[in-house]
Amino acid sequence: MPLPKARVSYLLLLGDFVFYLALFILAVWWRHDTVCVWGSAVAVPSFVLWFLAKLQLGGSFTPKPEARELVTRGLYSRIRHPIYFFSTLALVGIAICLRSWLFGAFLILSVPLQLWRIRMEDKVLREKFRDAYLVYKQRTWF
Repeated sequence: MPLPKARVSYLLLLGDFVFYLALFILAVWWRHDTVCVWGSAVAVPSFVLWFLAKLQLGGSFTPKPEARELVTRGLYSRIRHPIYFFSTLALVGIAICLRSWLFGAFLILSVPLQLWRIRMEDKVLREKFRDAYLVYKQRTWF
């Protein structure tokens, strides 16, 4: 029997968070130095805000672009795509800590993918919510 969509969304939320948090803990354990403290100063608040953004999105969080609801509260009242923004910042913090060319390459390759996903989401939201989305887009950043 398949899981309800809301439960799948929360499992995806938890899965992302646990994976990147484990990667961050590994980076700190491996490279525990001053540079890693700076990476932590970027990564830790980004993890918290990323998780908060996913919670605020609630049942509208899906792995592929869907227009269930136009969420305009919380972090979404200021930033249109806080999940992409803060997940990328968390990766930057991990990259600072790791100082690995391989992880740096992963980060650089993930940015165009994130931007493509943002364009796809924008298109779906614009088609469903039309003027309401355009007004929302004008009063928010990124």
